[in-house]
Amino acid sequence: MNKLVQIRKIKGIEDVFTDSKIIADKTEYKHNSITKILRRYKNDFEEFGPLDTMSVGKNGTSNYLKLYLLNEQQATLLMTYLENNLIVRKFKIELVREFFLMRQFLREKQSSGWKETRIKGKLCRRNETDVIMTKLIPLAVSQGSENTGKLYMTYSKLVNKCVGIPAKSREKATKRVLDVIYNLENLIEHVISEEVDKGTYYKDIYQICKGKCNLMIELSYLPEQRLIA
Repeated sequence: MNKLVQIRKIKGIEDVFTDSKIIADKTEYKHNSITKILRRYKNDFEEFGPLDTMSVGKNGTSNYLKLYLLNEQQATLLMTYLENNLIVRKFKIELVREFFLMRQFLREKQSSGWKETRIKGKLCRRNETDVIMTKLIPLAVSQGSENTGKLYMTYSKLVNKCVGIPAKSREKATKRVLDVIYNLENLIEHVISEEVDKGTYYKDIYQICKGKCNLMIELSYLPEQRLIA
């Protein structure tokens, strides 16, 4: 999914927003023309909430830009002030679709099911970490490893790669992805424990985990959308 609409937290409240630069780019208007409309009809837009802004780039440089953040109602109102040509009409359709999808994802993240799954996943990861620290690392040291401090990161990268998300993005993952992450880390925990008890070479343990994780991913049929935002 593209980034026409994103979930942002403003003043402690999460909602879905687009911004003035996105609208300018997609409608082929100059950004200054869009912001001029927003300033001219500021009172109209603030009927639907504060007209918040954010800055990108370094102040005083050519790449500095002040963006207006627009919620769904504000963005819809702005589109009515633009010329109703083919480019604008096509973008309206795209924007409506993106707002609908992102609001669905936001509701998912705010649901008790998502929160419970995230908590369950954190507990599972703690168990996985304990097995790495108490069983895998001592085994690796005994087998001559000098980089045992990287083992935890190695297994974290494996899980993230399997589900197709970047590091430190689990708070944005969909419930479906979180469920699969839970299953992967539960699998890794038990494989490590069993293979350590057998005295398996620590690098071979990783390859065994990787193979089993890849098989699980093949059977999971994850949807293309992996992150909520």
